[in-house]
Amino acid sequence: MDELYSKSSATHIDNKHQKILGECRDMVMVYLTTQLNELFGQIEPAFIDFAKKAETNASQARFFEAIDQVLSRREEIERAFRESIEQGFRSFVQGKPINYPDTPAEESSEIELEMVDNDALEKHIAIQSMISKTQSNCYQELYALGKRMAVLRGGMKLPDYDIPACPAHTATAFQQASDILDVDKQILLIIYFLFGKFVLGDAATIYKNLNDKLIEEGIFPNLKLSSIIPPSGGQTETTDEDNSLPTEPAQTAPLNERPEISSPAAGQSPGAGSNVALGEELFKSIHDLLTLRRAADPAFSNHPEFAPGGNVTQLRQPTAIVQVIEQIQPRSEADYLPQPESDGGIPQSIELDTRLIQKVRKTLESERSKILHDLNKDTIPTADLDTIELVGMLFEQVLNEEGLANITKALISHLHTPYLKVAILDRSFITDEGHIARKLLNLMVDAGKLWIDEEDLRRGIYYPTQEIVKTILSDFKNDLSIFDEMYYKLESQVGDLESRAKVLEERNQEAAKGRERLESARQQAKQVINDMTKGRSLHPVLERFLNHAWLDRMILMLLRDPDIEKSKEWSSALVVVDSLVKVIDARHNPKAREWLIKNKETLIQHIKSGLDSLGNYHHPDSNALFKLLDSVVADKPVPAPAEKKPEEVVEVSKPIIKPITSEAKTPQEQPVKEEPSETELQMRLKLREIKFGTWFELIDEDNKLRRLKLSWFSPITHKYMFVDRFGIQAYITPADELAKMLSAGKASIIKSTGIPFVSKALKTIHAILQKSIGMSTAG
Repeated sequence: MDELYSKSSATHIDNKHQKILGECRDMVMVYLTTQLNELFGQIEPAFIDFAKKAETNASQARFFEAIDQVLSRREEIERAFRESIEQGFRSFVQGKPINYPDTPAEESSEIELEMVDNDALEKHIAIQSMISKTQSNCYQELYALGKRMAVLRGGMKLPDYDIPACPAHTATAFQQASDILDVDKQILLIIYFLFGKFVLGDAATIYKNLNDKLIEEGIFPNLKLSSIIPPSGGQTETTDEDNSLPTEPAQTAPLNERPEISSPAAGQSPGAGSNVALGEELFKSIHDLLTLRRAADPAFSNHPEFAPGGNVTQLRQPTAIVQVIEQIQPRSEADYLPQPESDGGIPQSIELDTRLIQKVRKTLESERSKILHDLNKDTIPTADLDTIELVGMLFEQVLNEEGLANITKALISHLHTPYLKVAILDRSFITDEGHIARKLLNLMVDAGKLWIDEEDLRRGIYYPTQEIVKTILSDFKNDLSIFDEMYYKLESQVGDLESRAKVLEERNQEAAKGRERLESARQQAKQVINDMTKGRSLHPVLERFLNHAWLDRMILMLLRDPDIEKSKEWSSALVVVDSLVKVIDARHNPKAREWLIKNKETLIQHIKSGLDSLGNYHHPDSNALFKLLDSVVADKPVPAPAEKKPEEVVEVSKPIIKPITSEAKTPQEQPVKEEPSETELQMRLKLREIKFGTWFELIDEDNKLRRLKLSWFSPITHKYMFVDRFGIQAYITPADELAKMLSAGKASIIKSTGIPFVSKALKTIHAILQKSIGMSTAG
């Protein structure tokens, strides 16, 4: 690493790039200050929750004491943390590496540890784990940011741990800052956990904003995130559950929601006897319909149970039928399915996808035909003929199931012959909703709908399901206990995915709510300043200070305390704005100038005190303001802005905190708003009653059909946020636009019947048979 920073390779950053870097630093500092505020706001409720669960009075007292210890040293921690982050930016400008107390994890695949005690080791592992997870979650953003930051430093290769405010820099800075706390290891690990959740948890947002800023400035604008592929060994889905604090209160609540996984038989449902009775009644009805159809079929005229005086003794026993099915049963899945070690995914085109299902359908038909041929259909009892036909129709329903990916249909269809054996050996599979093989099929279909991602089969449940199919094909002979094992294995894997998705969804909700609070505070503070300066022509230095440094000060006050407007602190902040406005008149108004001469030092002290909580990165703005005040008091002429040379004009900065609706069109671009139709108005009313957790099918801007879950609604921007199956924010749309999409058929609400797949399929088969018999009779 020293070679990278040798004198010969050091590159001076020019003034233009220094200015860009300074604006990036400001963005980072506002983000971190805001997230730290969120973190410290969670200290008290988190520790109180731990105290309630403490087993001894001493442990309980320890958590209560920690609240005071942490919050009393909050300002010291924040100050030390900000200074470390700013030092990283200064080192970057100077062409030097960021200074770490220990070698960052990225320098070596193995972390070399000296002789340390267990407490130090656990803290080290917690920080490194936090760093690794954030790097994995933000891989694309960090990769692009590293490339663009390298351009700022003359194109010199930049190690990822030397990007200012990267996960390693940020986490290590907080670790050093929190070292001032005199608390035990468990308390410190909880604080680390909260830092990972509330500060690094939404780090992708600030890294994306930094990339957007650099793109605006023309730094590597053509680098596309979509072309950046994470390392194959990387795990991009991480959750807070993997942290070293499994007892963190917010994550221990049991998951009580399984969208679209409708089988009530998991474990065993109450009223199982009633379900069996209903199943037997349905099966008897299906049997009668099949018998009627078969009796009218000339192909079965010689069957002993239909032919007069037929010899039923020649009919085969179930064991003989199972032996023939065993010979036909494939021992592995078809070669057209992707393997875990392959680079391929699902079929690449709709045409191939359709052909795949046609191929599967023919395979199912050929398996049934071969069984009937090898056994001779006239030697198979009609009850078993019914079972063979019914199981075949059941798997036809798998191929017809809406919302189930074709690749999943093809995979599940491999279980056709094993399920034929199950149904022949144990006919309660058809009649009992609680039958373990039936529960497994229900779970595979429902989990396939929700947890198999066609665009990336490695993300969900596809390959675990494939392993289950392989195991059944290779190991199942006649022992049904294998279905118990496979069911509970798949149920556990689905449960893990649900838990991870729940955590990620909560994090996305928290991040969205945080952005809403931030935007609301920004708008509120901006409006106050605008109202107090309305109609006044401000000096550029003063305008920059009020709309940059002092705006950030007021935003953070509003974020820390929603009732801050009733406090003396808020009144003092408004007095500063009001006093600075008087500077406009001081040069021409003797009374105003006299007031300024008398109160200048007090005013400056108030400003310095107010900006202390923001660190020193607003010093250039405040120093320029103080010089302006000095020139007014000394009655020195200050050139009018119009007379300044272009390079001397102080540019009025844009707010660091951008509005949520940054993509909004300008007034000239806004289309004429159409009056909503009666259908749209009704749909808006309906949307107000839709519960969070409801699943939608949406056609997005790319004309792609997406299945997403309604997760959150913004009362400020009136927008709905949707997450994908993994809990990741996937789509945001205004309420009016969603109502319009629903009215136009570009969106629909997915209604779950609550009926398990097999039960629903049997009812469909019953209806099909009724229709076919009716047509035959009519003919």
